[in-house]
Amino acid sequence: MPYPRKHFFLFFQLKVNRKNNTGISVYLHIPFCLKKCNYCDFISFDYSFGDLQKYLLYLKKEIDILFSKFPASRFSLKSLYLGGGTPSLMSAELLSDLVEHLSKYFDFSTLIEFTIEANPETVEFDKFKEFRQFGVNRVSLGAQSFDDELLKLLGRVHDSKKIYKSFEILRKSGFDNINLDLMFSLPEETIEDVMFSLSEAIKLSPEHISFYSLTIERGTKFFKIRDSLGIPQENEQAKHYKMGIKLLEGHGYKQYEISNFSKEGFQSIHNLSYWLSFPYAGFGIAAGSFISRIRRRNVLNLKSYYEKIDSGMLPIGLFEHLTERRQKGEYIMMCLRLKGGCKNSLYYDRFGVFPVTDFGNEISNLSKMKLLKADKEGFSLTSKGLLIANQVMEYFI
Repeated sequence: MPYPRKHFFLFFQLKVNRKNNTGISVYLHIPFCLKKCNYCDFISFDYSFGDLQKYLLYLKKEIDILFSKFPASRFSLKSLYLGGGTPSLMSAELLSDLVEHLSKYFDFSTLIEFTIEANPETVEFDKFKEFRQFGVNRVSLGAQSFDDELLKLLGRVHDSKKIYKSFEILRKSGFDNINLDLMFSLPEETIEDVMFSLSEAIKLSPEHISFYSLTIERGTKFFKIRDSLGIPQENEQAKHYKMGIKLLEGHGYKQYEISNFSKEGFQSIHNLSYWLSFPYAGFGIAAGSFISRIRRRNVLNLKSYYEKIDSGMLPIGLFEHLTERRQKGEYIMMCLRLKGGCKNSLYYDRFGVFPVTDFGNEISNLSKMKLLKADKEGFSLTSKGLLIANQVMEYFI
């Protein structure tokens, strides 16, 4: 598949003159786990130190291949996110080597947020203290639940005691920006169970909490036994969600996105880049990028990933140049994930017209259905629309 040089130029045309956006967000996918969870459909593999070492070598080669297509230059780095998989399986030495390699191409002096995802079972004081020294300033800890029976059912390798312990270690290691991931509407989970897990998370006082419902995805272990799992009905799921929002906001966690809540000043800078359609670049198997109306996603197969890089090629599996209409629709779709919704002024700055010019009928019809609330500033999801957000967003795509 040919990728014209002009597309690469567009791909790394990174000096974006938008307010509060002076660089690029970079995602690195580290696809290894101690054990694949029963609900997980992410690209991940069983961990071994040798496999991780090999993968990181190829990850660095991928970055080299991309930058070999440009004159020597370093680009402003706004946020860096290591996801997976379980990137916290990396040793301090491996992380240091990876950061050093990235610094050849990216200016870390502009970096605001450096996040690493962590499983509680992999959190160790010495390692995370070194992570902090290497510039990591935010940890996203995959708690998922504080109920040991539910954790076992989910296939997690940790129990609730490990969550408390790992959180304490992170604090002692110097981290003052921690996210806790929590799921709701788990098999046979009651509203009391949901409130218990949220309450335990709140007691720890993390700066950020992600609170999202379990989704049964094709290809997962849960999908094979979905009819026997006892997943709460939609009305119960809606109750879990609404009660969760009330509890979180009552304890100072402001909802700023459908599934994300934070204390003042601790919104995820990296994820906001996605939701506001700012440039982001991804490296590693299955990683995606979006810059200048070009969407790129790497191959999903590890063997193909290695073979393409060995051939001196970028491991691209999807390469798409969006139409203007599609780009505008996706911009609105992503903005609607945010509590503030789509601002008319920001849409105009981006596209030179107001949203009503492009999507007047959609906005009007959804407002009549009380799924959107619109005013002179813009439009956002109503409480009713929030519960069926995906269906509302489809109107714009």
